[in-house]
Amino acid sequence: MNPNLDDPILRENRRSELVRRLISHGVRTKVITRLTGVTRNRQATLRRRLMVRDKSRRRGPAKSSLVLFLGSPRARAEGAALVSFFSLFDIPVDRSAPALPKHASLDFTERMCETYEAYRALIPSTEIEFEELVLLRRALSSGDDMALARCRTCKCLILVDRFEGSHRACGQCEPES
Repeated sequence: MNPNLDDPILRENRRSELVRRLISHGVRTKVITRLTGVTRNRQATLRRRLMVRDKSRRRGPAKSSLVLFLGSPRARAEGAALVSFFSLFDIPVDRSAPALPKHASLDFTERMCETYEAYRALIPSTEIEFEELVLLRRALSSGDDMALARCRTCKCLILVDRFEGSHRACGQCEPES
């Protein structure tokens, strides 16, 4: 067993670094608290130290619409690519997995950050934000609204609205106008 895993100072440094990463991704305070256990007051202190302007912070409830992932052929393909990143970073997307665990481990939160950062490095022009990554995971694990499917032409993996069968083409086979 690694003795560094039990060191409270190293664990607290790791937690602070995760909060810094989440703040840099524009994640709302409530979600950061759920992912790291860090209080609102401590987050405010970290934002002051990082010189994050209040105007740049996202406020209010998190997004709940899946339109971003289903609105266009490119969005459907990007969503499917992001789902493949879940697999690469060992983030379960099954019916028994909640969107965010009630008590998320630092390992889970780090993997979520790594997934998002790797995806942004691969597709820097994406409009997908960190909280939408959580929303996508929630939608896939519930299986109610969207699912993975194949493009009707080239058979690549895409996201589809389970109740609307007409949009089953990727961005390559059905270019956006």
